[in-house]
Amino acid sequence: MIDNLEFCYVRRVMDEAYERLCDVYLGTSVLGPVRLYSARDSVDREFWALFCALIDFQMPVVSVLNPMLIGLVKHIEKRNLSFLDLIYDAKLAENILKEFEWHSPRGSRIGFTHRFVKIGDIIGLFAAFKRIHEVYGSLGNLVKELYARHKWDSEPMEGVLRGLLGVMHNYGGRSPLIPKSVDSPLKRFNLFFRWLVRPYPDMGLWSFIDKRHLLVSLDLGLQRVLTRAFQLKVALNWRGVLEATKFLRGINPEDPTKYDYVLSRVSIMGYCAKNLARSQCYLCPLINICKSSKLPRIAEAKPLTSVEMKILEDFLKIHGGEFDKVVTEYTLGRYSADALMHAKTCNEYIVEVERELNYMAIGQAVTYRYLYYKHSGKMAKPMIICRKASRELKEAAQLEQGIEVVEVSEI
Repeated sequence: MIDNLEFCYVRRVMDEAYERLCDVYLGTSVLGPVRLYSARDSVDREFWALFCALIDFQMPVVSVLNPMLIGLVKHIEKRNLSFLDLIYDAKLAENILKEFEWHSPRGSRIGFTHRFVKIGDIIGLFAAFKRIHEVYGSLGNLVKELYARHKWDSEPMEGVLRGLLGVMHNYGGRSPLIPKSVDSPLKRFNLFFRWLVRPYPDMGLWSFIDKRHLLVSLDLGLQRVLTRAFQLKVALNWRGVLEATKFLRGINPEDPTKYDYVLSRVSIMGYCAKNLARSQCYLCPLINICKSSKLPRIAEAKPLTSVEMKILEDFLKIHGGEFDKVVTEYTLGRYSADALMHAKTCNEYIVEVERELNYMAIGQAVTYRYLYYKHSGKMAKPMIICRKASRELKEAAQLEQGIEVVEVSEI
């Protein structure tokens, strides 16, 4: 699946993208409101996190789910209540879910709304939560007991999930939010376990679970990305979850679900569209390791134009003191980057020079980064030096691809 790509390069690309994107992910994930809730204790926060995970489907996250959950959190805290208060009092929960105010991009709204979840479904879920709290004292206590029972299984979390679902059903949880079996991918439960186990930006509340045992949160978007990037074809079922997790363990045995952030963002942001022709490969952080990516057709080695040379010279007049070596028209086989610069901090930059930042320049920069690694075995930071760059494109290049974009006025 990654036969003709250096394994260590795939790992480094994924790790670098994770470090760059994990903070930003909070704004496009329900994990954002989960972390926002200043619960009175971890017991309260555990149930809040599971509730948020279970309603995280078939609804726009940024425009609906996140603002709605943030509004609910603020309302609970304003009333000096805890989430457990709602779990224990069905009438209170119904009233709160009907009356809280929240603000979407389209204006103020009132009450809980979801395409497939009714308030009655949530009350049914809370009934199961209540019994778990009464019997075990916390969701964490139940999961800890289940994990201890299955820790030495080939897939410990499979046993934990079966046990948790069994308990929720036995305790009167007839809500459609509780799946009937583990035959489905159980994406939302696996997402919840990642939130509770992994360190920041996840919550790291359950240190008793080894993150090596976590399972991938498989959905249609992740399925598509795995197929296109690595030619890993997995079904959207429980077997697919195990196969996808096994693959990611091959990349990072200690923390396979770490890459949920990178792989899911590619789909969430629309870079890997259902229609490949509409995909924005130049903005995808996986472009250099994706077997389906549309890398730009770059011209064979050619000298810098007079305009490009002037832009580079103006850059060096301002920033030249930061570098101890600059090689222009740096050869990369049949191709050449506009420059390779070695900074006094020992960082290396592979450089593309353009009059104005554009999508093609971004594609060329990431291509040169990959070619440089192929030829030298070292990672260089991509840089685009230009006269002008739109704010949106500059932010996208810096965030999604880690490209340093420097605008230089004419001197």
